[in-house]
Amino acid sequence: MANMYERLLGDTYKNLHPELQKRYAITEENSFTGEGKMDEIYGGSFFVKFILKIASKFRMFFSERGEEIPFTIQNIAERDEYGQELVRWNRTFYFHNKKRYFNAVMQLDENENEIVDYFGEPHLLVSTLHFHIDELGAMHISSKKQWFYMFGRKMPLPKFLYGEAKIVESYDETLQCFRIHVQVRNPLIGSLFSYKGTFGERE
Repeated sequence: MANMYERLLGDTYKNLHPELQKRYAITEENSFTGEGKMDEIYGGSFFVKFILKIASKFRMFFSERGEEIPFTIQNIAERDEYGQELVRWNRTFYFHNKKRYFNAVMQLDENENEIVDYFGEPHLLVSTLHFHIDELGAMHISSKKQWFYMFGRKMPLPKFLYGEAKIVESYDETLQCFRIHVQVRNPLIGSLFSYKGTFGERE
């Protein structure tokens, strides 16, 4: 069976760089674990960092910033209690004597043909995502509608509260590694957080 992202993108999945095609081929039989370094984790005012510090209790965002930060990423596909496929995105960042997490679960809404991303443990924020592939074979992901999630219910967020995310994942032929660049902004207060770095698949 085709992986979730191939089903979403259809024939355009073949336009992904071959290494990214393998990277996103996440199924119940095929997980992915990567490790690398963030060149820089930056952005966010004092107030934003205060909010993100609270969010870190739910393994959803964090307030720490820095350069050359080691990190790991693990993607695992499994089924929920209703038999629906999901893909876990578990990211761990190593700041000196502490670890911070940025965890989410993605599911494909077959009816709308879009990915729904559930952030945090337990889930507190939900966003639909738009995926497209550029002419160089990089994956671009951007957020769309967003909700606050509580007691199994989604409550729409007003747009001025959105965390608008833009993600680009590419493959560097020279260094033979993946590149990731994430930027999250709010329409009113600007940058919430950003990070960029490189990683490879763990042997």
